[in-house]
Amino acid sequence: MAAVPETGFLLVADLTGYTAYLSGAEIEHAPMIAGDLLETIVGRLEPPFRLAKFEGDAAFLFVEDGRAEPGLLLDAIEASYLAFRRRLRSIEQATACDCTACRTAPRLDLKFFLHHGQYVRTRIAGRDELAGSSVIVVHRLLKGAAAARAHDADGRASGFVLYTGAAVDAVGLDPGVVGLVAGQEDIEHLGPIATYAQDLEGRWQHEAARPRLTLGGADLLLDAIVTVGADAPTVWNHMTSPALRARWEGGIVLDESPAGGRMGVGTTLQCVTGRLASIEEIVDWQPFEHVGYRVVVPDVGLIQATYDLEGVRGGTVVRHRWSADGPIDRAGAVAGAAARRTALERLAAAFEPRAATLVVENA
Repeated sequence: MAAVPETGFLLVADLTGYTAYLSGAEIEHAPMIAGDLLETIVGRLEPPFRLAKFEGDAAFLFVEDGRAEPGLLLDAIEASYLAFRRRLRSIEQATACDCTACRTAPRLDLKFFLHHGQYVRTRIAGRDELAGSSVIVVHRLLKGAAAARAHDADGRASGFVLYTGAAVDAVGLDPGVVGLVAGQEDIEHLGPIATYAQDLEGRWQHEAARPRLTLGGADLLLDAIVTVGADAPTVWNHMTSPALRARWEGGIVLDESPAGGRMGVGTTLQCVTGRLASIEEIVDWQPFEHVGYRVVVPDVGLIQATYDLEGVRGGTVVRHRWSADGPIDRAGAVAGAAARRTALERLAAAFEPRAATLVVENA
């Protein structure tokens, strides 16, 4: 029976600098460290991506169209890179081993290649494989000009995402607005492929230098904890996607789209409920883990709000906190906090009504 063509996103996550690393490090240590790093990388990509297979120092993943919102795929890539860099930092800071493999591991970096196109699933030697020209494209990019430029003159690696033009179109990104660098790769038999590169090193440096927004103390207006019966990427998507937020926050309309099709720090949204409109600005954005807002609430004042997510067995614990950012109307804030509690209950009930639990303090 002929294989049925499918359409979706194809992703390769590749450790940059691994060949040089392996050639100069102890054979008994280097593969173990690389395996640990690949587990960290895939652990943040899956879900929404699905692992097709490991390929030495790389992982090949895919996701069918319609299985996840495109923006969630970009969040997963960013979260994977940040988790990778945190893991490298912990290896550098925590290890007592002075072997070459441990000492030089921080020279590794990570690059991603994302393409969108058709593929088929085939069965070869008892294993499922993806095949098709789109699969060839995303793998040939590994050996292209952009990948070669991932090393500086000293051989040090740099992290990035390389999107094909087809991936950019499928995700709905505006390359100019989000700062992608245009390029082209020429692939034998397949011709020129438009590409767009995004720096990830800068994103890591920004996170490493910027303290996370944390709320507490006397100004805390709300501290609510809810357990949702879904994985962290799914919960994150429902909490941050303008289209999905209305399902649990009630009669809400987000009347602005994020610039360039990508949400993150600096994104401003206007949320309209009834006759009242609040202005939200994202000030902290760490996909699948933490998001912070400054919110101008009508008749209340300026509020800081955070969501923290932690994956647990069978679901995700979400902690939502509100804090005053200057003088506020206390009575209005109490009413707003009550509305937030109700919204969180709806979010939990949407996934597992009988298992939803809610703990509220400082209301």
